[in-house]
Amino acid sequence: MSRTGDPLRKRSRAARRLACFFLLSWSSLFLGQLLAQSVASLGVTVQVARRFRIEINTSQVSFTRSSSTGVPQTIPANEGRFDLTIKTNNDYGSSTNVWFQVSSDLMDSATGYTIPVERISWQAGGSGFYSGQLSKAAPVLVARFTGPGSFTGYLYFFFAEDPDMAPGSYRTTVTILVEGV
Repeated sequence: MSRTGDPLRKRSRAARRLACFFLLSWSSLFLGQLLAQSVASLGVTVQVARRFRIEINTSQVSFTRSSSTGVPQTIPANEGRFDLTIKTNNDYGSSTNVWFQVSSDLMDSATGYTIPVERISWQAGGSGFYSGQLSKAAPVLVARFTGPGSFTGYLYFFFAEDPDMAPGSYRTTVTILVEGV
């Protein structure tokens, strides 16, 4: 019997051809879908916000009157120099402002007596830093710089003492505000 004449082989060959046809048809259809899906674009956006970091060398400033001469005195802070560093990634053309904000006078919690916060002042050193005096009426500008970077200044705080002030431990809180404009 010849190989070409075997009906079983003919059917088998036809079945293989049919299977190959379907496989090729399905694969080309699948490959077409793969190619269509591989052509896409992806937009990427990264937003970097302005950041400010405040670094201080002490979180407390205190004054001590050792003896009264009966004459008003200006008393320097016990801690000496107060270092203030502002680090920012602000834009090159933008400014950074640093403010001291106080919401109340100095108060002795035991007696309720107060001392006006305006009696505390400072002398500043460092590029962009200003001398000034605390005020509860409005924030006080301490420094202004332009662009990104690390900016360090130093402040020497003073208390304008009055010999008629009642003894006590007077306190208030100063908030350091930093804004980019």
